[in-house]
Amino acid sequence: MPEIEQEGLPRPTEPGRKRERRRRHRPWLVRYWWSVPLVLGVLLVPVIWNLLFRPSNSGEALSGYIADSNKVDLEYQMYMGKSLDSAAAAQFERATDLMRQGNYSNAALVLETTSKEIPVPAVFNDLGVLYGKLKDGPHSLRAFRDALARDHDYAPARANLKKMNLADSAAPGASELEPNNDNSQANPVWLDRPLQASINSGVGDVDCFWFITPRPPRDRVSVAVVSQSATFIPRLRVYDQTGNLAAGIKEAPGPGASVRFDFSPPPNTLYYVQVDGVSASSGAYALAVSGLHAYDVYEPNDTILTATRIVPGQTVDANIMDGDDTDFYSFTSATAGMLTVDIVPRSDSLEMGLGSFAPDLHNLGFAPDPKSPGDAIHHQMQVEANQVYYIQVFSKNDTIGPYSLSVK
Repeated sequence: MPEIEQEGLPRPTEPGRKRERRRRHRPWLVRYWWSVPLVLGVLLVPVIWNLLFRPSNSGEALSGYIADSNKVDLEYQMYMGKSLDSAAAAQFERATDLMRQGNYSNAALVLETTSKEIPVPAVFNDLGVLYGKLKDGPHSLRAFRDALARDHDYAPARANLKKMNLADSAAPGASELEPNNDNSQANPVWLDRPLQASINSGVGDVDCFWFITPRPPRDRVSVAVVSQSATFIPRLRVYDQTGNLAAGIKEAPGPGASVRFDFSPPPNTLYYVQVDGVSASSGAYALAVSGLHAYDVYEPNDTILTATRIVPGQTVDANIMDGDDTDFYSFTSATAGMLTVDIVPRSDSLEMGLGSFAPDLHNLGFAPDPKSPGDAIHHQMQVEANQVYYIQVFSKNDTIGPYSLSVK
C-alpha cells in the first residue's frame, strides 16, 4: 500500500543526489586538483630545459672572441676608409648575442654573412674562434687565414692559433699546395711574399690563388708570374670575388718569359689569380703580388669630404695614379680677394683638369682645359675672408703622372 506523505516533514533524499550536491559545493581547486601539476609542468619545462642544456658560461664571451663593436668599427675605418654602416654593425652585435647564448652554430652563420659586409681581421678572428668551438678545424683555419691576410701580425688571431696548435698552418707556405685547380681550393698569397709553383705537363693543370688588396689608401697592385722554365709560357687571369675578369687574359710573349698585370683595385678586397700554360706548356714559376705604393702622401683624398688641408703659399707635389684617381684639397682664405691656383704637370703626357668649390660645397666651375698634354693650368678664383674653399685636381683621357700644385 503506497505511503502517504506527511505534511510538514522533509522528504527523504536519494544517496546519488546527495553526493552530487556535495561535489557541486566543493572548491574549484579540490575538484580540478589534477590541473595544477599540469600547468606547473608546462611553465617549468622551458626553465628546466635551459638549466640542463644551456652552457654554463652563457652570457660570457668565448675566450679569444672580440666582442667589442667599437674595435670592429675602428678596424673598418682603417681597412675600408669609412665609417661602419649601422645595419652591418647590428649584424655583428646579433652574432655576438648568439655567441653569448651559447648558440655557436647560428652565431657562425650570422658572422659569415657579416664578414662580407665587414671584412676586417676582428670579424674573421671571431669566426675562427666559433668554428674552433664547433670542432670545425678547416673552417677555423680558413677564417684565421682571412684575418692574417689583412694583417700578417694580427695579435688576437696569432694567439688563438697558438692556443689551438694551428700556428704553423696559418701562414701560406713558400710553395703551392695541390689540389688548387679551382677557386674553391685556391691557395692564399700574401702581399710581397712570392710563392713557388709549377704547371704539370699533360693534365691541363691550372693553379688558383687568392689575395687581399692593401688597406687604404687605394694603391696600384702588381700581379706577376715569372717563368722559371725555358719551355713554360705563363698565362694569367685575375678575377674579382664575383667571378668577373679584372682585365683581359694576359700571356707571356714566349717560352721562359714573364707576364705581369698592374691594376688599381679597391682596398681590402678579395681577388683570385689563375695561372696556366699557353699551348699546354708546363714548368716552374714564381707568383708575386705586390702593392706598388703609387699613391702620394696626401692620400686618401678622393672625395671632397676627405680633402687634404693645405695652406696658401704651400707647394704640393702629388700624382695622378690612374684614370680613376682624383685629388681634393681645401684651404682657408686669409683675406677677401682673388687667389690663383697653379697646376704644373711633371710629365709631358699628363693632361690636367681643375674644379673649384665654395664653402657650402657647391661647384664654382672648372678651369679652362689646357691646350695639350703637359701644359700648366693657371686659374683665378674670387674668395671671401676666413672661408674654407675646395679644389679638385683630376686627369683627362686616362693620363697619369706627377704634378705640382700651389695656391697663392
